[in-house]
Amino acid sequence: MVQSPVGARCPDCATIGQAPIFRATTTEFSTAVLLSMAGAVGFGIAYGLVVWILWVLPLGFMIGNVAASFIIALGGGPVGEYVRRVGKYKLDARLRIVAAFTMFAIWIIGFFVASIFGVWNGVFLNIVAYIGLGVGIYVAMNRVRP
Repeated sequence: MVQSPVGARCPDCATIGQAPIFRATTTEFSTAVLLSMAGAVGFGIAYGLVVWILWVLPLGFMIGNVAASFIIALGGGPVGEYVRRVGKYKLDARLRIVAAFTMFAIWIIGFFVASIFGVWNGVFLNIVAYIGLGVGIYVAMNRVRP
């Protein structure tokens, strides 16, 4: 233990600057980025398959479109939690940006996977889909919030 002006602290926390919980090291941050992008591939393929299933079902364009947007919006919670876990629960603000890019990568990968299966591009390129993506990014970023 090291004596500091605010009391006894461990040697890591007693150094000048931010506590280690607030800043991820370069290794931890790069690991979080790589694992987030790997997770984005898995989540994106799953999202593309779900959109394809919604496209094949006789729901009509609007109901299927709203359902696909609802799914990407609700996906922000698990994605944010995933980024938080791979970031070792650090309270680093950069992990919020990683969560946002992970959601965007999921949407892009889902777009390509669904296009391969023959889903019309209009399902992803309309205002309802953009609102769902925005809500998903917002939720993912707030799950990682310091």
